[in-house]
Amino acid sequence: MVKKQNFLVGAFILAVAGAVSKALGAVYRIPLARLIGGEGMGLYQMAYPIYTTILALATAGVPVAISVLVARKETEGLRGDSRRIFRVSLVGLALLGLVLSIVVWQGAGFLARNILHEPRAVYPIMAIAPAIFFSGLMSVFRGYFQGYQWMVPTAVSQVVEQIFRVTFVLILAYLLFPRGLEYAAAGATFGAVVGGIAGLIFLLYSYIRFRRQMKRDSGVLPCSRESSVELGWQVVKLAVPISFGAVVVPLVQMLDAVIVPGRLMASGYSTSQATALYGQLSGMASVLINLPTIFTIAIATSLVPAVSEVAARKDWSELRARVNNGVRAAMLISLPSAAGLYVLARQITDLLFASPEAGIPLEPLAFSVIVLAAFQVSSASLQGLARPDIPLRNLIITGLLKVFFNYYLTGTFLAIRGPAIGTVVAFFVGSCLNFYELRKISRVSFEGKRFIKLVVATTLMGVGVKMAYQGFVAQGLYSYYSTVLAIGAGVLLYGGILFVIRELDIKTIRSLIKV
Repeated sequence: MVKKQNFLVGAFILAVAGAVSKALGAVYRIPLARLIGGEGMGLYQMAYPIYTTILALATAGVPVAISVLVARKETEGLRGDSRRIFRVSLVGLALLGLVLSIVVWQGAGFLARNILHEPRAVYPIMAIAPAIFFSGLMSVFRGYFQGYQWMVPTAVSQVVEQIFRVTFVLILAYLLFPRGLEYAAAGATFGAVVGGIAGLIFLLYSYIRFRRQMKRDSGVLPCSRESSVELGWQVVKLAVPISFGAVVVPLVQMLDAVIVPGRLMASGYSTSQATALYGQLSGMASVLINLPTIFTIAIATSLVPAVSEVAARKDWSELRARVNNGVRAAMLISLPSAAGLYVLARQITDLLFASPEAGIPLEPLAFSVIVLAAFQVSSASLQGLARPDIPLRNLIITGLLKVFFNYYLTGTFLAIRGPAIGTVVAFFVGSCLNFYELRKISRVSFEGKRFIKLVVATTLMGVGVKMAYQGFVAQGLYSYYSTVLAIGAGVLLYGGILFVIRELDIKTIRSLIKV
């Protein structure tokens, strides 16, 4: 039997894999854009929203649902149920993925002509359709392993999938480029299929190893009286709210693309000015906000089965400890990230995008790192308690509030700061609603004193970073170099303060390194 990992160790593994995958996903776009140009990139990007939307609706909730049920059944000693959950989910996702892949393949012409209004997009859409099938199967394997709190297969498969995807995106685009841009774009999108196959092969290999270790258990595996159909229905009931929730944020972002520029133009900005401001918000500031979420999403993913396991045992003391550890880990990352982005907003956007004016929306938006982390961790805890309906409801409320605030505040003197502030306020409300429900269901009490200590440490770090930057500039150092050195100084200062206040120690670091 695979030894269960501490959920924070699992989160660390997922975070590293997520960072590597994100880096690979960002780097390959440079040579691809140089090869196929802006028009080719446009054709390449047209297929992905269709693919990601269908995939989110079909599979986004599957790993969470399976991990929750497997963790619960293993705790109850019903190992046979865990196996049956895996099998019925694999068959179900194989059939669903096959049907959706065929539908997208057959409907590629209609989507290209009538939805995207670009007939050449038919080839990229057809090329990416099979990826739905392989991604669905991978979601089942990942959820199964996560139920045992074994995060290595999920993490490694993500990196393997990305390596093969990026490699074949470039190879196929290069080989097909002489035939035309639409074929080069189709070759690039087919890279997602190759990546999916590679990731699935690794997961199959991991499953075979896992089964060999499981065979040490002799005799018939204990099962409940529930049929496989009933177990499959439990997966569906847990997965559907999470899958719908995965679509809420992209939908709100689509509305933002209409609302924010429109409200800016209504306030007196020209079309080009409004578009530029929206680009600074969504294409620059929001990109930076998403970087810390690599780590907080990893914490949330690892927390789901950890909470489900102790909830099945009705060990409320351990449940409280795990939820608080999850919140603490998320705040350890999100608080200094928010402070650094706020203090050096204009310097960072100047360094990365040569656009210091993008720091204007980044300053208020920086605080969304904290409330997003709180929302993710609280949602994961509720999902682990088999209540995914609550985070979905609160996410819908958050989305509606975000749309309202974005519409109202953008039209005021706040201008592009308005939607940034609206995002922070909306997710703050959503997080409060999540934590209220979490406390009501599980009677979890939160460590307020610890949070205050982290806030104090973050404040000291923020002041130190600002002073360090000003000091480097005063010494005649170029702004870009001063920004990088100030960030490095902030990391060292924050780490030192955590050691002093005993929020970080050598034992914790060693446990993360020995993974």
